[in-house]
Amino acid sequence: MKALVRPSVKKERNRIGTVSLSLAAVGFLFVTFQPWIPLDRVALFSGLTLKRLLAAFFDAALVGSLADWFAVSALFRDPLGIRLPHTNILAKKKDVIAEAVPRFITLFVSDERIGQELRRLDFAAKVEEGLAEGGLRDELHEFLRSRASAVLVEYAAAGGPKLDALRSLVAQLAQFAADRLDSASAFAAFLRWARAESFDERVLEAVADFARTEIGRNRYRLAASITPIIKRNAGWQGLFIGRGTIEGLLRGVEDELGELRSNRSHDLRRFVISTIEHYASQLAGDEADPSDERGRFTAMVREAIREPGFLRGLSDWAANLLASLGEDLARPESGFIGGLARIEDSLTARLGGDVEFRSRFNSACADLAATLIARSRIIDSLTDYIIGLLKATEAAEFVGRVEDAVWNDLQYIRVNGAVVGGIVGLVLALIGAILPQ
Repeated sequence: MKALVRPSVKKERNRIGTVSLSLAAVGFLFVTFQPWIPLDRVALFSGLTLKRLLAAFFDAALVGSLADWFAVSALFRDPLGIRLPHTNILAKKKDVIAEAVPRFITLFVSDERIGQELRRLDFAAKVEEGLAEGGLRDELHEFLRSRASAVLVEYAAAGGPKLDALRSLVAQLAQFAADRLDSASAFAAFLRWARAESFDERVLEAVADFARTEIGRNRYRLAASITPIIKRNAGWQGLFIGRGTIEGLLRGVEDELGELRSNRSHDLRRFVISTIEHYASQLAGDEADPSDERGRFTAMVREAIREPGFLRGLSDWAANLLASLGEDLARPESGFIGGLARIEDSLTARLGGDVEFRSRFNSACADLAATLIARSRIIDSLTDYIIGLLKATEAAEFVGRVEDAVWNDLQYIRVNGAVVGGIVGLVLALIGAILPQ
């Protein structure tokens, strides 16, 4: 694997560590060899002279500074070019470090912590920002009008092998979904979403309204068709059933459907809603189901998806849909773009005006992102990539980058070595003078 790294930006290196070493060496030489100032004649107490005190300070400071210089230098190179067992550590242990450091860091990036951090993000604000006029929204619409529409129209016009490839792709996706998709849980989640958003009630009201209108419009024709059927199957009781009776029955059904649409406490309405909730619980596996409704539903969906006729129909529908979509997007007044704009406006308005919906939206986005990260194992893949990148980097470059990053901080370790060493030397000299000989 070839190392793909950017040229490093050289930091301006400070020389404070070298300065501290130089000062310690100069102080040691001055105190030891200078002939001008009679420091040994300046007595302090208990036989301790100024020269002995300064010598103790600079001796220890020089030793501490040299020791830390050696320790710091041994990380990056062989000090003075002398090869010793534990010098030039970073170069010798490059692969070990490259393996250990990324894995150590990822210990702190657990799935739980990722989820916690994602739940702190305001996804709704990002969506609102992207859907604002003149932002990402306009760029998306322009992309759909120009690039996407051209690709779809060209693809549909090409026909032949391209459409055959599309049909093959749709068939493969359907087969994959049949094998991998937990259709029972997915449909249960859809039913619960519909219940939470009252979508099921709106559908029920629409169906009731449609049925009521159609029955009222075709009551006489329905009565004429239904009456003979009932009379044939009712036995002797059919003698008492006439067309007027059936028409009255249909009027009663109309009234009942109108009541169902307007009355949220209607018995039939509550029965349908409770049935949907019970079925969703069975599909989700929340309650014991001796009939194994989950298994039966999953088997039914898989069998339907694998049906050759269904696959052909789905493939043809997808091809026609893409062709129609491409033609629509190419129009100045695209219905798809208009519908997308209305959805964007509605989403933006609801995110800004409904606190509960905004909270659920953020939670759903965080859960989805956390699930995708966990299932894709992107952290492990990124860790492996970084490990490979570091191992492929030349040892000299690896050491140089680390040195550039930490050099200035390490110089203060050398300064601390000189200062702490000098202080320790002073303390030992003072203790030696105080204690009885």
